[in-house]
Amino acid sequence: MGRVFRRGELKQAIAVVLAEVGEAHGYAIMGELKERVGGGWKPSPGAIYPALLALVETGHVRTVDRDGVQVYALTDLGRKATEGTGWGRQWSSLITRADETEQRAAVGSLLDRFAAESPTRRRLAGAAQQEIIASILERAHEEIEQLLEDGGKHG
Repeated sequence: MGRVFRRGELKQAIAVVLAEVGEAHGYAIMGELKERVGGGWKPSPGAIYPALLALVETGHVRTVDRDGVQVYALTDLGRKATEGTGWGRQWSSLITRADETEQRAAVGSLLDRFAAESPTRRRLAGAAQQEIIASILERAHEEIEQLLEDGGKHG
């Protein structure tokens, strides 16, 4: 999926969620964000936790250990930062972006899936066949590169 949040928006959204729910652990915050943004958007721990850490470092969020679980809550500074931000309108913008973004996948995962699902993968190839197969794969590589460079022409 493409980018839904622009620079700084994820941290703002997290702060708004915490302002409304009080305190929550990271996965609960991800669940709230997913519910509010909707679409096929899936929050990633690789994005959420660094954003939470940044909010802690700037003094907007504090952490508390509750039975071995890190719980996040806004500080007074964080509460002041979220007041009057008009995030009600922002959620609808994020929902629109999530709905408009296309599903994307790493080319490597497509290649892995092809290799795993191909019935030909277990067949043996002689030396001459190996050279021809290598040539075919090189052409496929060039075509894939061209497709990705053309980008918008092919969707």
